[in-house]
Amino acid sequence: MWTKMSRPSILGLSSQSEGMSDEARLVEALQHHQLITVEGVERVRAAALARGLAFSRAATRLGVVSERDMAGLFGELLGIDVLARSDYPRPLAIPAGLNPVFLRRHGVCPIGESKAGLRLAMANPLDEVAVEGVRFALGKPVERLAALESDIEEQLQANAREESPHSDAHAGQGEAAGSGDDIDRLSDHDSDAPAIRLAHRLLTQAMDMHASDIHLEPSADALVVRYRIDGILQEAETLSGRWSQALISRLKLMARLDIAEKRLPQDGRIRFTTRGVSLDLRVATFPTLHGESMVLRLLGQHSVSPELERLELDPFSLSEIRTALGRPHGIVLITGPTGSGKTTTLYAALNAIRSPELKIVTVEDPIEYTLPGVAQLQVKPEIGLTYGAALRSVLRNDPDVIMIGEIRDGETADIAIRSALTGHLVLATLHTNTAAGAVTRLLDLGVADYLLASTLVFAGAQRLVRRLCPACVTTRSPTPEEHAAMAVVAGDDAGAYRLPMATGCPACRGRGYSGRIPLFEALAIGTEERGAIRQAHAEEALQRLAREKLIPSLLSIGLRRVLAGETTLDEVLGVIEDGRL
Repeated sequence: MWTKMSRPSILGLSSQSEGMSDEARLVEALQHHQLITVEGVERVRAAALARGLAFSRAATRLGVVSERDMAGLFGELLGIDVLARSDYPRPLAIPAGLNPVFLRRHGVCPIGESKAGLRLAMANPLDEVAVEGVRFALGKPVERLAALESDIEEQLQANAREESPHSDAHAGQGEAAGSGDDIDRLSDHDSDAPAIRLAHRLLTQAMDMHASDIHLEPSADALVVRYRIDGILQEAETLSGRWSQALISRLKLMARLDIAEKRLPQDGRIRFTTRGVSLDLRVATFPTLHGESMVLRLLGQHSVSPELERLELDPFSLSEIRTALGRPHGIVLITGPTGSGKTTTLYAALNAIRSPELKIVTVEDPIEYTLPGVAQLQVKPEIGLTYGAALRSVLRNDPDVIMIGEIRDGETADIAIRSALTGHLVLATLHTNTAAGAVTRLLDLGVADYLLASTLVFAGAQRLVRRLCPACVTTRSPTPEEHAAMAVVAGDDAGAYRLPMATGCPACRGRGYSGRIPLFEALAIGTEERGAIRQAHAEEALQRLAREKLIPSLLSIGLRRVLAGETTLDEVLGVIEDGRL
């Protein structure tokens, strides 16, 4: 109990907390730190009571409180250490007198001994039954340590695989997940079904590795699992072919898809909670020669929109986009291929202008971030809620700013133009390779050139390149061809620089890269640009104007990133089709 621990309360708890139950004190501490709402407390209490769980474990499994926040709070409340994943010994040595089932049920893991006794990692350090059980089984005192429940399960599963490498224990580790209500999600967590635990392990591992997509690809006798990390697909593991149908069926159930239909593609969504963090996953299946293949896109890893300053745009582009966002009406376009970060930049732009004085409405597919104070609408073509239908409805709701996830057809483009003409600021994305190419694309969709010239205020092209890992970056001498290319932006220092190159180390998991940075080409539409839009070859005219005005191109911005040691020349050349400097 807390009264037996070294620090029974924390600064800010009320004096009435003396004599309160452990759960009541924990709830008060969570509310004091603004980690849970009143509604969240009631929801967790109901689910915990129904499943016979401690409040803390129910709260993290449902995603109401993150595991990291809960462990940190326990550490502060009880004056005990909080374990990181790297603190667990390798290999893990579990004393023979401890039952693995008991350890998993109570979320505890022995990690060695100290002068105070057996060191016990605990998801809930207030669990007296677990402490007394371990103390009785081993006849030793116990030193409590706060830890993440998912870390404990990972260690216990790894230990089980080492002891019985051919057992079904390798099928995965559990997290609160998926479909149904809170009781179903807690039941899934405790399930021993191999397919359920395998699905949960793969989803949790993908989040830990900051993957954006999970690819499940069946072959004749295996199921290949690949993660897209920093835009690059990487094979994670190869499972036995016997897992293919069971795993795909489990994920289809979580997405509420028809598991009996294997001949047609299907789309769905999964709500998944891992490490106390809630994620949305967009699911797409399609039939292949050896069975159903599945791709899961991880969404909702961010609860708030990013800020423009934190996107690391170059100063010129940042200034130009801020100027465009200050316009009272018009169209602001961000272009680029799939996966180039267009939507993230749009969210950051919305966050920059968001205020109580503005009515902001978004039409998206899917909703990737949630913004307080912004009305966000999810497109659902299967029920007739297309971009066009949604936008017509939005215009009747008196918006000031409209964000369109993507202009895909002539109807959406026409509504966007008419919205800008009637005094709205419209932000949208478009699939083109260059900023000037946005004009050609809209003209191809049927927009009249004079209307486009009078409404378009800004077009930006964006790419993402991988950032070099600072812990292992090295350099090399450039080849003559590379030297000539870099000399254009290096100037007088062209003979002194060396090209950075990726090496690989444990910090970046041997990839040589960690995260991504944007390359952004900003094209503000002024009087001269409006005239160019009305010309027969508008895209070429706009590009010529950009060169004359010395507007930085994607390639020149990328080369400057290389000079700054942030990425490699191969990365830049691999994402830029237009060779204009």
